[in-house]
Amino acid sequence: MPFSANDGAHGPGAGPGTALGATIAGGTKSRHRGAAASTSWSGWPAFFAVTGAGAGILWWLVAPGGAFYGDGTDFQVWLPRDASLALLLTAAGVLTAVRSLRWSRGPRSWRGRWGRRGPGPAESPSLPLYIGLLLGSLAASVLAWRIGVFAGDLFQTPPDNMAHPSMVFSLRSPTVLILWPLSASAVIFASKLLAYSFLPETRAEPLHDREVLHG
Repeated sequence: MPFSANDGAHGPGAGPGTALGATIAGGTKSRHRGAAASTSWSGWPAFFAVTGAGAGILWWLVAPGGAFYGDGTDFQVWLPRDASLALLLTAAGVLTAVRSLRWSRGPRSWRGRWGRRGPGPAESPSLPLYIGLLLGSLAASVLAWRIGVFAGDLFQTPPDNMAHPSMVFSLRSPTVLILWPLSASAVIFASKLLAYSFLPETRAEPLHDREVLHG
C-alpha cells in the first residue's frame, strides 16, 4: 500500500516529516522573535529623546508663568505649573505603553477577520525591555524638566530681589517626574489583565508534512 506524507501527520504515530515540520516552524518563530526584539530596541532611544524634549517645550508653552500667560511672581501659578508637567508626563507614559504593546504583539497579530484589528497573542514585553522602558521613561522625564527650565532661563528675565526661587520657571514638586514610568506601567498592566481575563488566546494551526515538503 503506498504511503502518503499526509498519513504520517494524521496517524497515531507521527513520522519524521512531523518532526521536520515542527523544527522548521520553531526555527522560523525564533528568528522572527529575535528580529522583532532587535527592531524594538533600536527605536527606543530616539523615541525617548524626542518625546522628552517635546514634553519640555510643551510645558514651557502651555504652563502658567511660561511663554504666554501668568507671572511666576504670583504664587498661585506654581501649582498649575507643576500640574501641567504632570499631565504631559502622564500622557507620554500612556504613549510609551501603547508603543511597547504594539511591538510586543508584532506587526500582524492585530489583523483579524476581514482585515479588522483584533486581539493578538497575549505576549508581555520581556523583562529587559520592561526595565529599559522604566529607565528610559525616567530619563525622558528629567530631560523634559530640564528643557522646560532651560527655556524659562533663556527667554525670561528673573525679577530683581527674587524672594523665592520658584518665581522663575521651575518645578516645585520633583516627584511628578515618576509619573511617566508609573503611567506606562499601569497601562501595560491593565492591558495584560484585560487580555488574560476576557480575550481568548489564539493558537497557531499545526504545520502539516505536505505543506513543509511541497510549500
